[in-house]
Amino acid sequence: MEKARSRSPRPPMLILHDFANATYQPWPGSSDIPEGATWIDAASPTPDEVAFLKRALGVEPPTLARMSEIEATSRLYRMHDAVGVTLTLPRRELDGHFASHPLALIVTAKALLTVRYEDLKVCDPQHLDSLGVQRAPADAVGGLVALLEGIVDQLADELELLMNRTDQCSKQIFSPRTRKAGTRGAVLKSIIPDVGRQYEFASLIEETLLTLSRAVPYLTSELGPRLTPETRARLDRLDRDVQSLSSHEDRLSDKLQFLLDASVGLIGIEQNDIFKVLTIVSVIGIPPTLIASMYGMNFKHMPELDWAWGYPYGLTLIFLSGFVPLLWFKWRRWW
Repeated sequence: MEKARSRSPRPPMLILHDFANATYQPWPGSSDIPEGATWIDAASPTPDEVAFLKRALGVEPPTLARMSEIEATSRLYRMHDAVGVTLTLPRRELDGHFASHPLALIVTAKALLTVRYEDLKVCDPQHLDSLGVQRAPADAVGGLVALLEGIVDQLADELELLMNRTDQCSKQIFSPRTRKAGTRGAVLKSIIPDVGRQYEFASLIEETLLTLSRAVPYLTSELGPRLTPETRARLDRLDRDVQSLSSHEDRLSDKLQFLLDASVGLIGIEQNDIFKVLTIVSVIGIPPTLIASMYGMNFKHMPELDWAWGYPYGLTLIFLSGFVPLLWFKWRRWW
């Protein structure tokens, strides 16, 4: 078998892992599992690969449609002597969007079987090595626990990134109002989609944590006789980590919802300020317009037509009719 650390990213295929020695090889097409292979990773298995897995492990890999079901019995199940768990793992797509892809982990008597239909980082042995996951015991249960630890570590890293980005958005939203009028509203409008995408990704992480919170106790119960004291202790730590991450995710979701509400509210305040200015200007302009329109009437008998100071009088009256409401608005602190 080939060392995992020397390999470049692999195309989807059936990969046989020697978990203890951190080596793997593509399925050679034989009918038996090579000696030392304790983890089989099936990426979009072909009919021939499905037939091989049924013969070698006694289980049939679930289809994508079955893995996408959300019932508890579809996520946590038994297949004869095998115990299966299906998780949905969130992932950042290349186009900037977020999506979740299912991963099935099935513990059989001979090996651990993982089934996926997308390229998932947690199934990359190089990624597991970078996380420093423990490879003992070197059997199917050990591989399962190591993968679960890798998944939890990956979720923790994603939550940390989300928290950092949320803090940046919070500083932008609640920064001192030093920008020109109208500019702040544009900044807030640009932040809302970013906060919305973070909220979407946090909800995907929440779904994974919810399944993990049910899966870890289920695996502890179903695999009880096969668990060593050390492995059981690792599952207990996993359970505590999942609960901790769930608490962090709840707080993060609340903060993201608050930022969304605050952004919309601040945009409303910004618009209200603009409308307030327009309202003040329109109210101030009504009395001068009324006076100007009155003295603009073309009637023959108008007393002011013969006044020597009629024109200055009219201008003064127009000015005062606009200036007095302006002072009143200032006294009321409307601007």
